[in-house]
Amino acid sequence: MSDTGEFDFSLDNRVEQAIVDAKVAARKALPRSRQDIDEESAHQRLAHRRGQSNTAFALILENLENAESAERAEHVLESFPDVTASVVYKPGRAWITAPDTIDPNQFIEALREVGIESYLTRSTLRRRATRLDVSQHRRPAVPAAAQQNEEERIRRREAALRRSGGGAEVLFTARELVTKQRFWGSLFLSIPVLVTSLNVNWQFPGWQWMCLVLTTIVAWWGGWPFHRAMAASLRRRMSALDGASSIAILLAWLWSLAQLIFGPAGQIGYTTAPTWFAFNYRESASAEVFFDVACGLTVLLLTGRMFTRYNKVRTGQILRNLRIPAERNVTVVRKSAKSAEPKRVEVTVAELNIGDDIVVPPHSVIPVDGSVIGGASTMDAQLLGIGVEPQKVKVNSKVWAGAINLDSELKVRVERTGFKTRASSIARWLRQAVREETVMHQTAVHSASELVPWTLSLAGVAFCGWWLATGTMSGALAVALAMLSGIAPVALAMSTSTVQRIGILAGASNGILIRGNETFRKLATANVVIFNRVGTLTEGDTHVLGVAAERNENPDLVLRVAGALMMESNHPASAAIVRACRASRDAGSGGGEVPHWIETVHVAIAEDGAFVGQVEIPVKDSDDKLEMRFVEGRVWRPRDLTALSEKMAVAALSGGTPMVVSWRGKVRGVITIGEDIKPDAVESIDQLEDMGVDTMMITRDPYPVARRFADRLNISRVFAGIIASRKAIAVRSVHSDGETVVMVGDKDIRDSLRAADVGVLMDNTEGNQNLDVDYADVVALRNNVLSIPEAIEIARAVVRMMDSNIYFAWFYNVAVILLGMTGMIHPLLASLLMIFSSLWIDWRSRRVSSRRKHLFRVKLGRW
Repeated sequence: MSDTGEFDFSLDNRVEQAIVDAKVAARKALPRSRQDIDEESAHQRLAHRRGQSNTAFALILENLENAESAERAEHVLESFPDVTASVVYKPGRAWITAPDTIDPNQFIEALREVGIESYLTRSTLRRRATRLDVSQHRRPAVPAAAQQNEEERIRRREAALRRSGGGAEVLFTARELVTKQRFWGSLFLSIPVLVTSLNVNWQFPGWQWMCLVLTTIVAWWGGWPFHRAMAASLRRRMSALDGASSIAILLAWLWSLAQLIFGPAGQIGYTTAPTWFAFNYRESASAEVFFDVACGLTVLLLTGRMFTRYNKVRTGQILRNLRIPAERNVTVVRKSAKSAEPKRVEVTVAELNIGDDIVVPPHSVIPVDGSVIGGASTMDAQLLGIGVEPQKVKVNSKVWAGAINLDSELKVRVERTGFKTRASSIARWLRQAVREETVMHQTAVHSASELVPWTLSLAGVAFCGWWLATGTMSGALAVALAMLSGIAPVALAMSTSTVQRIGILAGASNGILIRGNETFRKLATANVVIFNRVGTLTEGDTHVLGVAAERNENPDLVLRVAGALMMESNHPASAAIVRACRASRDAGSGGGEVPHWIETVHVAIAEDGAFVGQVEIPVKDSDDKLEMRFVEGRVWRPRDLTALSEKMAVAALSGGTPMVVSWRGKVRGVITIGEDIKPDAVESIDQLEDMGVDTMMITRDPYPVARRFADRLNISRVFAGIIASRKAIAVRSVHSDGETVVMVGDKDIRDSLRAADVGVLMDNTEGNQNLDVDYADVVALRNNVLSIPEAIEIARAVVRMMDSNIYFAWFYNVAVILLGMTGMIHPLLASLLMIFSSLWIDWRSRRVSSRRKHLFRVKLGRW
């Protein structure tokens, strides 16, 4: 046994030794930079990744005491060869462009020597982690070609959106085949046919053979776009909207050709008078020709398609206006690597960093979101929903990508670029809205296409019935042709899409982003609008209106305790109290018994939103002497006034939002805070009430406070004492009463926005709001209350026009089928009515803006 154990032990040693030798050999085979990989952390390995070109990365800088330190750090970084750096003091960031041969740790060590700690940002680490150690194959920059490629990519994306209709597949007539040459050629050839066919006195000997030649060209060459779509629909077992018209053209041509070859119509000297009603065909010639129907229907179809083609509402232009090309050149002001003097350099938008200073010349588009740091000018930001008139901007004013600088040169500090800009968010929202509209349009087209096979069946039945009843095939064919050429599935399919797209663009031009058809219909039927008080009806910074203390309590101490507990909160109410607390401290108010600084521990926010923690304040001991002790403090907004004394209740009702401060289980004082009411709030509430919409306000304030505030705005009803986590339940309670509810608020009440039929997000963050949200159906970009009645008015106009178009289209199609079956309408007249109905619906859809020109500022035309 002992020998066996020794053998096993020696075998294990040899195996372990072999593994060690293999590891050593592998480490020797690796490059030197990879041999110490086990001794390095993951962040170090990412920092060491190198390529074979310049690279850009960012450092987070600590211990930057002032702008002088930032300038010193920039000099240190640019002391390296071929390195450019930009250091911004306020966010504490350094953006560096350096050769890959320089390790980022060298910059970190150099900064540490001057007392500045730094480390790579997370985005830099992720970017370096995905880089490959291979040479980059770069193509020469061709801005024009890149722009063309990008425009082609946008067109392909829009085409893909139009095709993303799911299973509702319907073949359309190819637009590129409906050309001006085809239209004018068909019209020119059709005039002699129509003139001779409809006027007996102009029918010269052999006129019918001339009509055959001209009609053959018109019916086949002019009508080829419609025949092509119809043939493809048969081959793919799909529907074509112009299929019935194509069949009518071919039937009229084939019948006429057969009459000329096999019937008496081919004889020289043959004449015929037009018969306008089918029941008169007994008295007409036995050999009737329909060259006029084939030519007239073809020309009318081309006319209608040409009109709709050149007057289609498109979103491509507005989306291109919202897009800032990454390859566009801009002028950046940067310090030279050799001297501290600023220098203007040309870079592309893709190379901009946050904190860069760019120069925007007059009459040019601003490429980034940022703040003005130099100059004054006028900015047109209507495309972004910011105002209806150009606005004056100066130093510290906000500007946005896509806005136009009208007057003078501006110097702008970059805050957001690329997909993070406001313009990019609006473009993504519009693409999604158009996608939903396209899906709905495809469904409508699929439903309209079912009209074609049904009409074909009815036309066959009518043909057989009239043939048996009258014994005249010409009259029976005229009935079938009237039914086939008279139906307008295109009018039925387009009855909603044009209006809805105009509504989407009208909303966007007014700073209102509306998601789609369902949102339009819910907005149109809304009868209750609930406003969250904070952020929707008020504006400006929250400020302290007054501080009331209980008897023998110091109001400044009440304010200081509240400020200490709310110090770390970013809520506007907390910020207002903290500002007032600091002002009181700096002014030395309160006397000697109020400490200059109050220590806090274990500060937390309770479930009801109250700030709770231990505060160190002077309290009296048993000998009535003041000593510093930690006591439990609390700051909360009361839902009712039962917990307050009469004096504190009066203070709470004096105006503004009350905040109650207590410690050691006793109420010590009430702080009232407030904001200014938006200038358009009263007018907006009055407009909603005049439109038959009930207005409600939801707030956490006690009912007397909320009711007084609501009375100032003429708001009908109030939900008072509702904490944030319970507001969604309050919205559902209104909805359960059978009301269609619109909830207006900011991102802090997103659950309430989801609970409503329509959630309206107020963008009250000066463009910083992320618009890629799923909890809002409407986004009001203008941050004013008038956006709400305007959105409802737009929705009502759009829905009213959509419904009337649908009723008209169905009424027309049913009527023309019945008139055709009874022989009361000529095929040529039916074709004219078909085109008229389509153009009538298109014209009415565009007239949706006629009575509301202040809302529908949409340029239609060739977008």
